[in-house]
Amino acid sequence: MNAHKSALRGINIRKGNEKLVLQLIQQYGHISQSRIVDITGLKAPTILRIFTNLSDMGLIQKTSINIIEPAEKKGRKPVYYTLNPNALFVIGVEFWVSYATVVITDFTRKPVISQSIPIDPNCTGIQALTKISHLIRELIAKLNLQTEQIIGIGIGAPGRVDTHKGIVQFYSRMSGLDEINIKEFFTEKFDIEVLVHNNTSIIAMNEYQNTFAEKKKSLFAVLLRGGVGGAYINKGEIVTSGNLTSFEIGHMSINPDGRLCGCGWRGCLETYLSEKSIIKDIQDEGIDAVTIESIGESLAAAAGKEKKIITGVLDEKSKQLAFALKNVTNLLSPDLFLIITRNSELSTYMARKVKEELKKSPPFPEIHTPKIKGVLYNSANAGLGACDLVFQNFWKSTHTAF
Repeated sequence: MNAHKSALRGINIRKGNEKLVLQLIQQYGHISQSRIVDITGLKAPTILRIFTNLSDMGLIQKTSINIIEPAEKKGRKPVYYTLNPNALFVIGVEFWVSYATVVITDFTRKPVISQSIPIDPNCTGIQALTKISHLIRELIAKLNLQTEQIIGIGIGAPGRVDTHKGIVQFYSRMSGLDEINIKEFFTEKFDIEVLVHNNTSIIAMNEYQNTFAEKKKSLFAVLLRGGVGGAYINKGEIVTSGNLTSFEIGHMSINPDGRLCGCGWRGCLETYLSEKSIIKDIQDEGIDAVTIESIGESLAAAAGKEKKIITGVLDEKSKQLAFALKNVTNLLSPDLFLIITRNSELSTYMARKVKEELKKSPPFPEIHTPKIKGVLYNSANAGLGACDLVFQNFWKSTHTAF
């Protein structure tokens, strides 16, 4: 190995070790050098150099937190360090045909500003992205941030996404979105690294971070919104097929002779379970003034004709979703299914009914039955999931400067 390659390798190792330490400090909130030595196996002098370097760069700082050490530990009381929250920032974006949300977090992953804006249903892709870029610039200005303080921008986009190229391959509800390279669009406007993923995946990532402390399990998320999105998180990683977001469960056909879908196929799950489809099917049963919000209100009611009609429709929807999730269980065997909607009562009701349906037809004996949980969609959490996308890339990359 020549001297140049050896030097580069040494720099990469050093950068990798520094980011490992930063990641552990973010994970624990506060930690001592000795604890880092125990966790990583790196030698104490190496950790001392790393802490000194990170302190000099203003990325970490001492904390006065008072922690009682175990009785068996003797000697000098350890000094604890935290990340400097104002050292670096991350921008997260999540959008779909109706709304867009931008969240900016500090270096500790704490949201410092968040804002959602409506998207006109008739907006083209370029119009929607331009509106989002204006919001990002507005929030950056409010915080008085400089470009060099921003690690990156994570974007959760609707539809089938090529995560490597940063493009949406297919999304029928926004004209021209598939003609735009989202990654290049935002990179050119902000001169910041941009990562693009499917929005269901970043929503699922945020739920995974909040659900599994040890990060060793798996979950499959289903988002019922403009369409039906699916995402699989395994051991803290978003699972894709190549560079493409996979698990487009919304276009899984549950009836080859069923309803015509915007993708050209028949019987796709989203023709039965998108918000628009749920509302239309309830209206067809005689309830005209119905919204996702009013569905939740009816479900929360003690009884009544309207509730009976709505639960009848949702029971059939739950059977259809259970049919799809049975197939997912046999393929992936996740530990947990999340059913995410924009109404908590709707999420809870469908999760309960899907669970009942799956119990009637359990998976193969060697496959465990996943837990099922209803989750309320939260736009700020979705944006935070997009920020997590950037943090994950930052911890792994030895080429990203700080």
